[in-house]
Amino acid sequence: MNILLLGINGDIGKSILEKIYSKENNYFLTFSKKKPDLKKKNLKYIRIDFSKKNSVRKQIKLLNKFNFNIVINNVGDSNPYKNFTSLSDEDIYQSFNINFFSPFKIIFSILKRNIKLKKKLNIINISSNTIKYLGSDKNFPYFISKSTLETSLKFISNKFSKNKIRTNIIRPGLIKVEKTTKLLGYSKKNFKKRQTLIPTGRAGRPEDISNLVKFLLDENSEYIYGQVISVSGGE
Repeated sequence: MNILLLGINGDIGKSILEKIYSKENNYFLTFSKKKPDLKKKNLKYIRIDFSKKNSVRKQIKLLNKFNFNIVINNVGDSNPYKNFTSLSDEDIYQSFNINFFSPFKIIFSILKRNIKLKKKLNIINISSNTIKYLGSDKNFPYFISKSTLETSLKFISNKFSKNKIRTNIIRPGLIKVEKTTKLLGYSKKNFKKRQTLIPTGRAGRPEDISNLVKFLLDENSEYIYGQVISVSGGE
């Protein structure tokens, strides 16, 4: 089985791979800058700069040489973290390229191929629970681009479930990962304050997300189609 995991560099991506890994499968892992050093077999690395259309277009040609059974989209960049009225056109374009256009192009290309070949496809999209609250005054590009991808995947689920194209969306809440505190303009103080709003009293862990990914790949979840599931500690 060939599995495509878009976005391996972060803590959630690595946790997903750890949970779903099996020596019997082949894993195609995308990274943008630094190639991760993961001590496992059957891993194929593909460098894609999701902010650049040419990079994505080039690698789609490579990916089309393989048949994929599973696509997990873990690509996401919440920069720039700044006030809505301070945003430039470039800020919005960049966010849409990374969070919507690029992953959607890849998913759409694989989707068309699988429908043509009459093959099953299981798509899992890692989104964000910020959509539930219509974002904040400082993450508009991230919120709107992630929302657009969600809507597109819901459309795919509605129209192509009959073709055995299965799509589900996971919305992480506040997850404690290394990248969270590296968000420009977002401090550890911001993180701790945000954490106090969670009913369970703690931020989530990467394995809280990867556990659900594993379940959605299991045959016991095969009748779950087109769902949006929050993993957010009760929010």
